Amino acid sequence: MSPRLLVANPNTSADISEKMAATARAIAGPRATILPLTAPFGAPALETEADLAVAADAVAAMLRRADCDGAIIAAFGDPGLKAARTAAPMPVAGLGESGLIVAGEGGRPFAVLTLGPALKSAIEAKVAGLGLGAQLVGIEFLPAGVRDVAAAPERFFDAILAEAEALHHRGAAAVLLGGAPFSGLAKLLSERSALPLVDGLTSAVERLLTILGV
Repeated sequence: MSPRLLVANPNTSADISEKMAATARAIAGPRATILPLTAPFGAPALETEADLAVAADAVAAMLRRADCDGAIIAAFGDPGLKAARTAAPMPVAGLGESGLIVAGEGGRPFAVLTLGPALKSAIEAKVAGLGLGAQLVGIEFLPAGVRDVAAAPERFFDAILAEAEALHHRGAAAVLLGGAPFSGLAKLLSERSALPLVDGLTSAVERLLTILGV
């Protein structure tokens, strides 16, 4: 029987939850059953540190009632990740942490392209906490809203690729597309990019499946 992986969306937008679940199913294939869950309270998009603080409580509430073999905190800020790993009986992966680890694997220099410039200091702190600070070439923010990219990501493909190319010229050997709205786009855009693209959901699903031995 395939393991049950929970995609816990820490914002209150059920449409984003369903899109991430569909992408996770495509990534996992028959190796796992994907279960989406949406935050019972909080913000429709996580764009500030205050949003992340509330989302951490929402994550705790979701995981308390979760029946699964592994869980993904499906937001780039990984709200509540540390507490979840202490309290939850199953392995828990964070979208941000997983993507950063893959982007920086092998010691390669990498950059982050994401949304919500108010979170820059939080991203820098996460990178430093993972011991990847010396590899970070830069953090750039797509001039768009979380909900806009989630609703129609294809509208932003050219902008994403242009930013990735600029980061490549600055020395990045990989670019992490950081955030739930970018889920699955690394594979979709890889053939059009001059350097490897990484997205957090793909990284988190593969990480959990490896932990579970699938």
